[in-house]
Amino acid sequence: MTDDAAPAEIRTLDEVHFQTPGRLSRALPYSLRAAGRRICTPTETPIAHRFNQHTLILTLSGKGVLDINGRANLLPEGTVAWLDSSMLYSHGCELRCSHWSYLWLGFVGHGLDTLFDSLEVGVNPVFETATQHNLQPLFENILSEVEGSSFLADSRCFALLAQLISALISERADGGDLSSAVQRLQRVVEMVRADLSHSWNVAELADAANLSQAQLFRRFRQRMGTTPLDWLRHERVNAAKRLLVVTEDQIGRIAARCGYPDPFHFARDFKKLAGVTPSEFRQQGQSARKREPR
Repeated sequence: MTDDAAPAEIRTLDEVHFQTPGRLSRALPYSLRAAGRRICTPTETPIAHRFNQHTLILTLSGKGVLDINGRANLLPEGTVAWLDSSMLYSHGCELRCSHWSYLWLGFVGHGLDTLFDSLEVGVNPVFETATQHNLQPLFENILSEVEGSSFLADSRCFALLAQLISALISERADGGDLSSAVQRLQRVVEMVRADLSHSWNVAELADAANLSQAQLFRRFRQRMGTTPLDWLRHERVNAAKRLLVVTEDQIGRIAARCGYPDPFHFARDFKKLAGVTPSEFRQQGQSARKREPR
């Protein structure tokens, strides 16, 4: 006896398409490596191939089981599972179902490991968002791009992948499931951006995040890829870039507004990060604005 309405005969399917990265893929944050369609039955051996990539699995019908490090997760119709296939895992058809039909995408990219951790996917890999956001057309369009192998497949697949990942982020964010560590860092980021003129130090940032200074350094390394003070330096210089172009304020005044009471320190940091002096950047920015069509 199965728990779904089984058709008279299940036709199994295992269709795989590989995407060869093109020249454009190096400039894109995400790159698709493979995609496919599959229909399997409970009698088939679960898949447990180890790849160094991320995988999204959309269940179309039936029900699957995803086992990660010994913990089973049911994959009913309309759900999306996010798997890091470098982990110890297996997946297959749920034993009481006649079949499991699904689409899958394998991809790599900058920041995916951090996002995977931030959304706590390792603990809860199943997203309920597929039906709500109608994600099946995105999966199907990606498969079509891979099958067509056009010159623009890399960029089109990236755009579609970005939409998929955005939908998954929205589900976890809307449900309040973002980890407390990410929420703490977000609080620090918002606080600093609201008052860049303040002379922030690591102790104040750690207090705001309710973390020790060592924990703050570790969290910033994991989430931002840099130290708290280096991130702050970039934030200040980026804010100064905008003010240099859209205002006529004196450079010393802009420096102070961005947290540099010493204009010489500001000029040194600015040139190190921007490659030009504040005055040169202002001239370049204003020249570009004059050339913009009205």
